[in-house]
Amino acid sequence: MNKKQFILLVLAVSVGLAANAQQGGYRGPGSTPVTVEEAKNGPNISLVILHGKIIQQFLETLYLFSDETGEVTLVIRDRVWGTVSVDENDEVEISGIITRASDGRGGTHIISVNKIKKL
Repeated sequence: MNKKQFILLVLAVSVGLAANAQQGGYRGPGSTPVTVEEAKNGPNISLVILHGKIIQQFLETLYLFSDETGEVTLVIRDRVWGTVSVDENDEVEISGIITRASDGRGGTHIISVNKIKKL
């Protein structure tokens, strides 16, 4: 077997293994997307994944997120953004921790985002 054939064989095996590999990891609550309404009605201090749009920036790290069921405030730090760049027309997937803070009017929901991906 010459060098070229060996490289092609290794490449073919690698592609085949990658195609057959299944993504492992947790698949329970908090691992699939929910709506803003579902997130707000879920348990306090829980992991959520949402699909929607970031429609407004309030302060340096505060944003307004919207989907078809409602709106929620996001906290997104610079390190989370990385190289992702979006505007109010881009669909995104965010994951983070939702918390309910008492504001004297029934509570305010805030999601501390730990991952953002443009869809």
